[in-house]
Amino acid sequence: MKRRSFIKLSIITASILLTNSIEASSLKETKIKRTNILILGGGFAGLSTAKYLKQLNPNLNVTLVEKNNMFISCPFSNAWLGEIDGISYKSLCFDYNSAVLKYNYNFINETILDINKDKKIVQTSNQILKYDYLVMTLGIDYNYKKIFRKNKEKIKEVILKAPAGLKPGSELLKLKKMIENFKSGNFVITLPKSSYKCPPAPYERACMIANYFKKHHIDGKVILIDPRVKPASKAKVYLEAFNKDYKDFIEYKPLTNFKDIDFNTKIIYTKNFDEKSNKYITSEIAFEEASIIPPNKANKLYKKAKIETYTQGWVKLRKPTYQTLTDENIYVIGDAQGEYPFPKSAQMASSCAYILASDINARINNEVFDYKKNLPGNVCYSILTQTKGAWVSHKYEYKNKMIAISETSSLSKENFTTAKDWYKGFTNELFDIKG
Repeated sequence: MKRRSFIKLSIITASILLTNSIEASSLKETKIKRTNILILGGGFAGLSTAKYLKQLNPNLNVTLVEKNNMFISCPFSNAWLGEIDGISYKSLCFDYNSAVLKYNYNFINETILDINKDKKIVQTSNQILKYDYLVMTLGIDYNYKKIFRKNKEKIKEVILKAPAGLKPGSELLKLKKMIENFKSGNFVITLPKSSYKCPPAPYERACMIANYFKKHHIDGKVILIDPRVKPASKAKVYLEAFNKDYKDFIEYKPLTNFKDIDFNTKIIYTKNFDEKSNKYITSEIAFEEASIIPPNKANKLYKKAKIETYTQGWVKLRKPTYQTLTDENIYVIGDAQGEYPFPKSAQMASSCAYILASDINARINNEVFDYKKNLPGNVCYSILTQTKGAWVSHKYEYKNKMIAISETSSLSKENFTTAKDWYKGFTNELFDIKG
């Protein structure tokens, strides 16, 4: 795929619309004169949905609800951790106001307390909102109980001392401090067996921490514990980086499961299959710092809204649409959906948002929207060294089920530059940044 095509894909835009706030006391008496589209969650999926809806139909009435007052990007956060030139914490931070002003939708900076799908209302910390269509882009929660069961003290300790770092904000700041204060020893990153937000993220993070160690001549090693036989994404280029660029700084342990961590003795316990003995063996790994990534699941608000999910917690959708199996007027895209083999990436969120917005606009105009002829596309960039990057792209076919066709690039300086161009173009368009 050509670089120009990638950048063009990343800056497709559309706008979203406003939803009127309605006081609880007047809900029954109020007549909705305009179509109300309520979007919950101001991540890449929510922002993109708002943008595309407004572009497709400027007369729609859309409201975006987000509890945070500043947007912090997960894409390129690893590059910031690894001290890649030109990437600062400021590069990750954006204001919602600019996006709202550019695309002319309503923004409510409040916490969502409850969702009643039968009455079509959402209660926030300050008001009640009534909707015709609800778009939920609330992302993930961590499922530490899958690892530590009912050990609440251990879970609390892991959250504070070994953050997963798949959510923006304080987790990333904690990781940055851990890396900058690192003197020597092992920095251990563990991956869960099940799916998690952004497949390449832990491997990219291992490379960026190793890059920091290499750059600052730190006598440290990143140990990556992975239950898979190879990296979940861009396997060839990551293994190339591990074995060549970071051969003295990264130790990759495939087919290895994280079992427990002891912060007092600084020991991590793992289990892996030993072919020689033909049985699973338990091993101990000494560590100085660690990042424990637990299994992920859909945000708890999906359960509160009584949206049907799979066992792992991902939302069920009506194939081939983005409507929930529970309610055809409630849509889910982004990290929480579990129906299709879509990577949980910013570009995929944007691509699905355009399709979702097109579907809602068609329904409003009493038209039929064909999902099978409107399939998403994805490109996901990773920076692996101080000067080299790579990408993986996905396109899809629908033949009774969603079929993914992927392509992975080489590790090169050109792809490093393209990655930076993609991020700049994508965020500039979304947040109305000039230049």
